[in-house]
Amino acid sequence: MLPALSAARYPDRVSAGLLASAGTIGVLIPPSIPLIVYGVAANESVPRLFAAGVLPGLLIAGLMCALVLVQSRQHGIRDGRSFSWSGLAVAARRAAFALAPVGIILGGIYSGLFSPTEAAGMACIAAAFVACVVYRDLGWRDVLDCAERAAFLTAQVMVIVAAAGVFSWVLTINQAPQDIANWITAASMSPFVLLLAVNLALLLLGAFLDPIAAILVVTPLLAPVMAAAGVDLVHFGVVMTLNLAIGLLTPPFGLSLFVAQGTLGLPLGTILRGAAPVIAVQILGLAIVTYVPALSTSLPAMLFDRPTN
Repeated sequence: MLPALSAARYPDRVSAGLLASAGTIGVLIPPSIPLIVYGVAANESVPRLFAAGVLPGLLIAGLMCALVLVQSRQHGIRDGRSFSWSGLAVAARRAAFALAPVGIILGGIYSGLFSPTEAAGMACIAAAFVACVVYRDLGWRDVLDCAERAAFLTAQVMVIVAAAGVFSWVLTINQAPQDIANWITAASMSPFVLLLAVNLALLLLGAFLDPIAAILVVTPLLAPVMAAAGVDLVHFGVVMTLNLAIGLLTPPFGLSLFVAQGTLGLPLGTILRGAAPVIAVQILGLAIVTYVPALSTSLPAMLFDRPTN
């Protein structure tokens, strides 16, 4: 994507910010591993959580699209091609095989044929087959080179995850999450102020903790507090997940930043400057999702709370 964006005259920092942040939307769109972990930790229905994440995820995607439009106008970028249904049909036909791994992942998981980890492996095999046999963009030697580069990149990311895990252990041993939960409980806040305080705390924790570790540590502490305040726990799960998704873009342990740096080969400062507007837009989306709970609760209610005859 970076060469295409550069050819369209997008500045490197804008391109890097968009590419680093695009994956954070997937944290809300099913199948979302953080939502699964939250469902287990809070004893909530995972299908309801999946349904709850759809509209907030689309909202964040829409806000990011608006940001792209604003940035393209700021930098004088114009695309002269007009939309046509025939062009869409041609593009969809060309992309059909490329979308096969997505179908394998979702179809395999929802049908129960294999676990999420096994689905990832099957998707890699399908992607290699499509690239080498269908589109002929890569040779089998290129696939091995891609696997080698992916191994190095994964190793870099896992070092960061390990460091975040150590930091999470230090916080847990020193009872920092418990102290935060106790402070929130003792303050006797209204639901509006409570959600604001929890958002600020989660944004801070997300900057230091891996999302999965943060969910496992914080959910058992905050879920009873939120339930006692009358906050729907499915809604709170979406709010927590969105907070931690934003944390993927905030230093010092913003995993998406370091993945983008290793993949794109751009300086971290350039990526940070490009990610700053995206973080601001996502925080705006977080505020909307937090204080308009119907975005999270309406679809689960429609799908799972229909009256039976």
